[in-house]
Amino acid sequence: MAEIYSEPYHLKISELIDLNHNRDIWEFDAFEDGRNLAKIIGEPPEYPLHFSVQNDFNEWWVVLKGSIRISIDSDQEIFAKSGDIIRIPSGNHEIQFTTNLDPCVRLVVTLQGSEQVINTEEIENSSQSRYFSKSTNTTHISLDDVINEFENSPWTSTILEDERNRANLICHNPGMSNNPHWHPAFHEWWTILKGSLTWEVGDNRPIIHAEKGDLIFVPKGFLHKITTVSDETSLRLAITTPEDLHIYTTDDDYAPPPKS
Repeated sequence: MAEIYSEPYHLKISELIDLNHNRDIWEFDAFEDGRNLAKIIGEPPEYPLHFSVQNDFNEWWVVLKGSIRISIDSDQEIFAKSGDIIRIPSGNHEIQFTTNLDPCVRLVVTLQGSEQVINTEEIENSSQSRYFSKSTNTTHISLDDVINEFENSPWTSTILEDERNRANLICHNPGMSNNPHWHPAFHEWWTILKGSLTWEVGDNRPIIHAEKGDLIFVPKGFLHKITTVSDETSLRLAITTPEDLHIYTTDDDYAPPPKS
């Protein structure tokens, strides 16, 4: 059963796949964040699945390994490969999908009960200075298509946003770090789509080294610094609430202290 971690958490996808190498179909509840349940599902090659959903929320998947073909309500079939996102909008839908010639591993972000209140006015105001991909909130968000919208890196693009979540795709150059910050009201987490990165969280804690496919969860209140350590650009999908409040402590004597 998944939980909301009070300490930073690192899920190494390669270790999870190795642990389940003798199972054709497997599922692992990774964590909850107060709004979502994040789970990993593994399926064998050429595995067909047909099911119905009746959701009052948007569910979305990230293909971490392999590829799938999917249709929603018998619409045109979509081919989604590693790094692509499938968004299943709220409502009643018929889903048909098939994995291709390789095993498939996907991240599923579904609903976890929460009484958190989202301020829609803050969402609207914060949207004014952000870049939205041409694919934002579409059924199929192709990683390649989003990358091709930019001539140079670094860049950040909001690719999913609703009343529960904001998902920003962040591209950083080798050696680049974010501005260290923390969040007072929500837990932040990421999935790595390309490259290698490190997380420095809190004070005097072991540095987290993350690779493609890994998930990182940092509870609210912890200062975190993220650095690209690979020789290539990195891509990470950052999941926050729509308000997305950041507190930066560098050169701000009035900022409240984070957890250690």
